[in-house]
Amino acid sequence: MTFGEIYEVDGATFLASPMDGILGLAYDTISVNNLPTWLMASDLRDKSFGFYLHNNPEESYMTVPGFESEGYSLKGKHNVVEQTYWNLNLVSITSGNGTFQTPGTKAAIDSGTSLIIGSGDIIDPVIEGIEVDETCAGIEDLPDVTFRLDDIDYILTPEDYVVRIDMGNQEQCLMGIMSMPVPDGFNYVIVGDVFLRPYAAHFSRNDNTVSFYTRD
Repeated sequence: MTFGEIYEVDGATFLASPMDGILGLAYDTISVNNLPTWLMASDLRDKSFGFYLHNNPEESYMTVPGFESEGYSLKGKHNVVEQTYWNLNLVSITSGNGTFQTPGTKAAIDSGTSLIIGSGDIIDPVIEGIEVDETCAGIEDLPDVTFRLDDIDYILTPEDYVVRIDMGNQEQCLMGIMSMPVPDGFNYVIVGDVFLRPYAAHFSRNDNTVSFYTRD
């Protein structure tokens, strides 16, 4: 197994989220020099892993190999449609503004991204008019946002997609679904931890699928 050592980093991300390293969980096609990822280089027979994220980081954990299904019910199982990131077929996104079809767009399921991020063409119509008060007032009055993967709907309530940040003795809220400039031909919505907290995930290289579970 090959490791890469980083001597120096720069940027606000590394100040806000201290880390000891990055463990690649996607496909070898996007690894540095196409090196085998740690999972595929291992001698594990079951080459899969589970993510269980909670609002309290101390309650969040990961299982390797496999998925602990006790206390969870299967919501849906999806085939990976492109083996770079864990890319799934995103059919549509629905909010209080209506349903927006997303033909040709993939949902890149990414535990390394805190929010849900996509191009303005896709995301802006969905979140238009959804105003998140920094003081967290009125969060319960915001609409649900539904992501349809294949033929299954995944509902995110305001409590799911509004990110609460502890600022010392004060709580601050921000919108967890955002648009950003993307290169031409970037037909992805990056689906991060905002989605993975309500839906625990089982990533499997055995059959190249991602399964989502709800808590019982």
